[in-house]
Amino acid sequence: MRFHVIDKKTGKEPTDRVITNIARKCGLMEMDIDGFYVGEEGDLILVDDCGNVAWVGERFEIVIDDMKEGE
Repeated sequence: MRFHVIDKKTGKEPTDRVITNIARKCGLMEMDIDGFYVGEEGDLILVDDCGNVAWVGERFEIVIDDMKEGE
């Protein structure tokens, strides 16, 4: 499944600054952010390369990308 994340405050994808601030507040390794993942229950989480995770709350929206047949 391919998706992208939209910041509900701006209507755009979150900037590196926003992602770094979330990582800092949640105790993730700021310089080693792996990316956003969708959990089994549909929760959006931010993950660093060490396997630390942070639930990012309701601020962001998950938008599922249309996939072409065969992808």
